Amino acid sequence: MGSYSIKAGDTLNKIAQRHHTSVGELMKANSQIKDSNLIFAGDKLNIPGSKDEFVKASGPKGVNLDGGSPTKGAQSSAPVGNAPKGQVGDWIKEAMQKLSAAGVPADKMNPQDIATIIQHESSGDPNVQNNWDYNAQAGHPSIGLMQTIQPTFDANKLPGHDDIRNPVDNIIAGVRYAVERYGSVSEVPGVKALRQGQAYVGY
Repeated sequence: MGSYSIKAGDTLNKIAQRHHTSVGELMKANSQIKDSNLIFAGDKLNIPGSKDEFVKASGPKGVNLDGGSPTKGAQSSAPVGNAPKGQVGDWIKEAMQKLSAAGVPADKMNPQDIATIIQHESSGDPNVQNNWDYNAQAGHPSIGLMQTIQPTFDANKLPGHDDIRNPVDNIIAGVRYAVERYGSVSEVPGVKALRQGQAYVGY
């Protein structure tokens, strides 16, 4: 279970949507909340389903960034940062190796920013499926670590990486989509918002 610091303008419903849970589950995990319409900026919330093994408070974006070796890409020799420790970090490093071999420049896929997207989209759970938003209502639920829908996954996957629920395959497709749409994972709106002290938004 992870934690979240309530910000001005937050509602319990918005926080639940952002973390792919429900208001009811949030209230169960936070017995101090008696009225779902009454929360206070600065208070801490327990977020059910978050993975503490990689969501740490030690990094500037809520991710454990200690350790690891700089990752270098096929088209760029400049280090782009350390991948986080743990299982999610291993998946990121493997996906980045595949992406580098496919020609994605290292400076467009900062592992810290990939981890930030994963943290906020799925809490590190490769089996998460979003059944409530407009994509789900249209028959295309967001699935996996980076919460891709099947058409987006199919358009951005690499040959031989065809399983949307496979964490490495999901990262590969999510990163390729982010690079194609925004120029790099560091330019994903949610990542940019966090750098500016604002709330994460989906990509």
